Formats: sequence, C-alpha cells, structure tokens
Amino acid sequence: MKSFKNSYINEGMSVAQLLRALCTVSFLLSASLPAVDLPPELPLWEKPPVDPPIRTDVQEQVRFVEPQPGSPSGSNRVFSSVSLPTYSIHSLPHPNGVGLVICPGGGFRDVWLDREGHDLAILLKEHNVTSLVLKYRTFAASDKGPANTWSNVLRAAEEDARQAVRVLRKRASALQMDPGRIGICGFSAGGQLALKCALYAEPRPPEGEVTAVPDFAGLFYPGIPDDVTQVMANRPASGPAAAGLSPFFIINACDDKLTPAGKCVDFYRMLLTAGVKAELHVFGKGSHGFDLGTGRGESVAIWPASFVAWLRDSNVIQESDARKKMKGE
Repeated sequence: MKSFKNSYINEGMSVAQLLRALCTVSFLLSASLPAVDLPPELPLWEKPPVDPPIRTDVQEQVRFVEPQPGSPSGSNRVFSSVSLPTYSIHSLPHPNGVGLVICPGGGFRDVWLDREGHDLAILLKEHNVTSLVLKYRTFAASDKGPANTWSNVLRAAEEDARQAVRVLRKRASALQMDPGRIGICGFSAGGQLALKCALYAEPRPPEGEVTAVPDFAGLFYPGIPDDVTQVMANRPASGPAAAGLSPFFIINACDDKLTPAGKCVDFYRMLLTAGVKAELHVFGKGSHGFDLGTGRGESVAIWPASFVAWLRDSNVIQESDARKKMKGE
C-alpha cells in the first residue's frame, strides 16, 4: 500500500501543495463553525409542501462571510436556493412566556441566517425570550422554469413564516410559553414576511390546526408590499376579520435606499389612523442591512434595547416576568 505522502506525490501534487491544500481545508472548516453552539435545524414541515410548486431538486448553497464586529454568534452564513425550510429554537431554562419567530432577510434569494437571525435570538435570551429562527424557501438562482416564479417563491416563503408561528405556538406548553404572546419579526425581506403574517388575512388552516396570526410584530427595515394601502382600506368594519391588529414595532434608517424609510412612515400613519398600536424609529444613519446596529452609528446601535423596552411597554414582556428573572425562578 502506498503511503499517504507518496500517493499524492505520484499524482503530481508536491508536499508543499498538499500542505497548502490542507491549510485551506482547515480554514474553511473553521470559518463554517459558529463561535457559540447554535440549536439544531429541524424540518419546518412534516411533509414538504407541493403547492406552490417550488423546485426541490436544486442544491442548497451556503457561503461564509466575515462576521460583523461584536456578532453574538460569531458566524455569518448566507444560504441560497433553499427548497427545504428549517427552523431552530433557542430555548431557555427560565423563559418569560414570550415566543418570537425571527425571519432573516436576503431579498428572497438569500437567507442571512446568523447576522439577521441567530444574533438577535442570542441577544433576546438575555431577556428570557424564546426565539425560533426560520430558514424559509428562496428563489433558486440556477432555475428559470415555471416552478420557480417570483409569485410562487413569495407565496412559499409566506407559508413558511406562518407555519413557523404555528410550530412555536403548538410547542408553547413544552417551552413554557404563553400561546397568546407569540410574535414574529423580520429583517428586510423577512420584515415583509412578518408584516404579511400580521396584517394580511390568514388562509384557512387545516382543521384542528392552531392559528398563525401573531400577537405582535417587529419590522426591521422591512420591504413594504405595494398593495398594503389597499389591504388596510379593505379591512372589514365588522365580523371575525375585523378584530384589532396586533401591535407593530418598526425601524428603518433615513439613508436606506433599498427599503426607503418613507414607506415605513406611510405605513405607520395608516396604522395610527386605523387605531392600531405602533411605534416607529427612523434613525439618521445606518443604511440598509444594519442588523443589530453595531458600527453603523450611535443611535441605531441601541434599537435592540428599544425593541425590548417596547415589548415591556406593550405588556408582552410582563412585569411579573421581570420579577421572576431577578429572583432566578
């Protein structure tokens, strides 16, 4: 049997080349490992949905980007061509009863799972909030067929977001959460998903299934759908669908060119007119994709604390929860 060294030399690779290759592999492996242990990814659906028809034979891809300074996870993975959605739950020994679905952004082509997902979940663990980080279905860049249209992709991603709310609500008892304090939030494209789950009518769920309507919503530099004005205007004045909307927390930056802050201001005005509880923060700088705000400006960096404060002001995180945390119960 040839030695390991000789087998590669005989194939035309020198020892120096072999060492460089091994170093490269070692670097890639280390780059793929988060600085902290993250919860496992679990299948979002028991059976993969067949409607809308999303391609499932396209290979999911992941690339590794340098983490942002101060990233709680120490990782920055970007997934694309996602056809099999997954979720990860950050559970807690002493939860305060609040559950939150987090939808990362990525323009429905990518999912920035750590930077706009796990990082916020880790931060919220300090406040005993249980979070579910969602990796939803995206556009398959390598395919141009009829099963990969934008309308199908957007509908599939919205279905995934609603299913994530159901998953968290169904597990409320096991995770010591209040099923009436389950919210959803999202960054950029994920913010659009959160908005749709909170504002647009829920398709009729299967019999016996829990509702996917969230109890509160956080929109972080969100994509505002063009038809949101019509949706708000068409809300019925009476009947079951006329129930009050959940409260909204909205943030953006004045210099965001991709999802302009003006659209958030317009949506906020609609909410106030409709009597919906809402809070809006528009920061002077931060641009698009400021995630937790670190390094993007002084004021934008404190938005996570403002979000937690809003959860307390809205009685989502309740005063009794704070007392229990202080006592370590």
